[in-house]
Amino acid sequence: CERTLKYFLGIAGGKWVVSYSWVTQSIKEKKMLDEHDFEVRGDVVNGRNHQGPKRARESQDRKVKDKVLLCCPDQLEWMVQLCGATVVKELSSFTVGTGVHPVVVVQPDAWTEDDGFHAIGQMCEAPVVTREWVLDSVALYQCQELDTYLIPQIPHC
Repeated sequence: CERTLKYFLGIAGGKWVVSYSWVTQSIKEKKMLDEHDFEVRGDVVNGRNHQGPKRARESQDRKVKDKVLLCCPDQLEWMVQLCGATVVKELSSFTVGTGVHPVVVVQPDAWTEDDGFHAIGQMCEAPVVTREWVLDSVALYQCQELDTYLIPQIPHC
């Protein structure tokens, strides 16, 4: 399965994520077929059978819960909120609470130049990661270890 916005939002929202075959077979048989036989089990990035969609659908708690994310565009913001995270758009509205784990998420093109996001991370005592951390965490429906996604600090000359 390709990782599309609908794929991620379906997982984040705990909805059935089914293959297109479910649609065509349901039309062919003139009834809605059981989704279990058509549920997507994986994707082209994280593997064919990671069971992220099923884990999300069957879960009672949101897996990105207790995370506070900064620097998210609209669709990414919506996705992480569906998973239970809080998005902070203004640094002034950020507060650290018990059980809260802040993470600064940065777009790939933003980290070619140091535009201050590492300073934000330091002020919030938060790791700075690529958006791939969010996408992989949602697709697999479990928070991924941050180490692989950390953005290195660009040394100043």
